[in-house]
Amino acid sequence: MSLSTKIYLACLVLLWGLGAAFLYASTWFVGQWAGYALLALGGMALVGGLVEYVVLPVLGIFRLGAIVRVTYYEALLQPFTLIVLTIGLLCIVAGAFLSFFTINEETKMYRDVATQFVLLFPLVIMVFAAGKVVDEEIENRTMLTLMSKPIARWQVIVGKYLGVVCLVAVAVIVLGLAAGTCAYLRYFDDQRIDLALAGKGPGRAALLWENQKAVLAMVPLMTLEFLQIATLAAISVAVSTRWGVALNMTVVSLIYVGANLTRYVHDLHMGSSTQWLLDQAANLLPYLANFDLSPVLIYGNFLCGKEDLANVTVTLAQIWQYVAWAGLYAVLYVGAALAIAVALFRTRELT
Repeated sequence: MSLSTKIYLACLVLLWGLGAAFLYASTWFVGQWAGYALLALGGMALVGGLVEYVVLPVLGIFRLGAIVRVTYYEALLQPFTLIVLTIGLLCIVAGAFLSFFTINEETKMYRDVATQFVLLFPLVIMVFAAGKVVDEEIENRTMLTLMSKPIARWQVIVGKYLGVVCLVAVAVIVLGLAAGTCAYLRYFDDQRIDLALAGKGPGRAALLWENQKAVLAMVPLMTLEFLQIATLAAISVAVSTRWGVALNMTVVSLIYVGANLTRYVHDLHMGSSTQWLLDQAANLLPYLANFDLSPVLIYGNFLCGKEDLANVTVTLAQIWQYVAWAGLYAVLYVGAALAIAVALFRTRELT
């Protein structure tokens, strides 16, 4: 075991040990926040370690593994990436202390805003990283060095894409851990009157379960957000084979807006030719509505475990089945986008 691995494991154990000590030894509100914050930091460190010591070595078995590793670290260590990630964490934490001026909906509003932050900031990171992976290397002539190796052009595209997706996954999980921790802790402040009135009976247990279930619902929601960004990343890599970062950001931004509007296109009643053109454009763009379950997971209700709630037919198992189907849609769309990217890259002059 290398020295860096030992230091990493020691830091991980220290974070989780201090977090557990704060939780079990302190009844003070600030102590509870500190405990959960340290556990969340430990979770973030674990994510980075899994990518470094598990995901990248596994991908390293294949020839494109080196491309994945280089792309991941080049994008991760960019000052822009670290700044955006830090701002995202600050926005999520600061939002946990703000009031949304709603009656009995404060926690739901915060979860909605926090999960949107989890989508927004990794999306910005992705566009900046994916917009540079091919075009910048061609402009800097480092692509010629890469292509002098026994590597096919499709492996370059797939490796670059997987490197960006690894970065997006880390960003989503890091921000998601912060959002889930803050949402869980904010509930105790928003519902402090109800918790005080409930005492220590079954009423309090029901309130605590409601909080746990709400945080649990954020997991499939943020999984869908990751799939959404991964789908757009494939488009961004395809654009990067021909154009630079500025045009890439513009194109992906327009596609993102248009793809979010496709859910309304089929309900329009335009002229026959105009409606046909709009329908075809909607079919070509990724249908991002497939990756939005906020009405159910944030503002709605669902069955979990052995609950028996009236007028609730959606179960957590059905939600994960939906996520699986959305994942299949994302894989198919990503495959088509990367196929186009490979075709564009094959005809791109590298000199």
